[in-house]
Amino acid sequence: MDVIYDQDTLVATGVPTTVDVTIEGPRQVVQQAKAVRDFRVFLNLSDLSIGRHQVALQHEGLSSRLRVTLSHPVADIYIDERVTEEFRVDPEFNNAIIPDGYELDALSVNPQTVEITGAKNVIESIRYVRASIDLNDPIDEEATVESQVQVLDQNLDKLSVSVDPPAVEVTISVTQPSKEVALVANQTGTIAEGLEVASLTLNDDAVTIYGQADALAEIDEIPVTFDLTGIEQSGSRIEVPIPLPDGVSRLSQQTASAIVIFNEVEEAANPDSNEQSVGEQAPSSNEGDQASNPDPDSDTIVDSTEEEQTLSGLPVEVRGVSDDLRTAFIEPPSGELDLRVTGEQAELAEISEEDVSLYVDMTDLDEGEHELEVQIDGPANVTYILSQPSIRIELAKV
Repeated sequence: MDVIYDQDTLVATGVPTTVDVTIEGPRQVVQQAKAVRDFRVFLNLSDLSIGRHQVALQHEGLSSRLRVTLSHPVADIYIDERVTEEFRVDPEFNNAIIPDGYELDALSVNPQTVEITGAKNVIESIRYVRASIDLNDPIDEEATVESQVQVLDQNLDKLSVSVDPPAVEVTISVTQPSKEVALVANQTGTIAEGLEVASLTLNDDAVTIYGQADALAEIDEIPVTFDLTGIEQSGSRIEVPIPLPDGVSRLSQQTASAIVIFNEVEEAANPDSNEQSVGEQAPSSNEGDQASNPDPDSDTIVDSTEEEQTLSGLPVEVRGVSDDLRTAFIEPPSGELDLRVTGEQAELAEISEEDVSLYVDMTDLDEGEHELEVQIDGPANVTYILSQPSIRIELAKV
């Protein structure tokens, strides 16, 4: 429907978007009007001033032989001054798109402002100019979406205005708070008599934890327990899972490894005792009764549900060697190691040689002889003990 008025300086609201036109008259004239449709319905506001008006809809182009009925013969029109103002766009999002353990990092909109044109009284009623992020799935990094600008009044009703540009880009980024905390090695289990632990040294003494900031603030260290039961070789490397503290969603690494060094000591006075609990003193000669009847509150930890198996002759994979170098194993010459795996029976039942791989990383190393720590890729929730923690390899030009 046409509206006649000065649209450069005025705005008319209340104009019907559609009008039903009913025509009656001679069949031939009606059919011709329907076929040609060369008529129009319009509002003439050209002589009206600013304010509210009841204006009759007019039509032209129809035969005078037809009787014309309009569904909206009169429109309630409000004419006001046409104004354009600049408004800031506020981006919005649903908290459901931020995964657990993540926090909002940044929220921005481009462009930051839009020009809104409309009747002066409508512009004055604007309370909110928004652009919402409409995503179905959570985000774990950054997302940018195009969003239509919504202009609302104080009742959150959409206002009839013109927005330039009608759409903006909204960018949201999230971050997962992190913190580096210390790993603290604790030892448990029993060792053979004649040995004592000289040191238990972590290969990495720190780990990065991720989670909610308030939970991370309460954590400064993570204790990691190494069971030394049955380990007799000094220099053995032990790898165990790192426990996940409450409020932490993930760790930068899943396991911790340590090297245990033993010292030989004189055998205890009690010849019948073959093992000594880690952290206990060997019984003296005048403590025979105590040695033969150990304290039920002893620190000795025996987990009857744990079992062990040995994967023999596992090849050590060499990674990161440049194309112009070749490798040769020096110790062990075979390039194979044995791996003792300790854990729950159900866990061990699922582990085979195909599930575990040993490797060393020789990235950026030059020709010559190198001693490298052997890394382990395998299922979590079990303890790995290598027959030797490191190997020696020679690099030579091809």
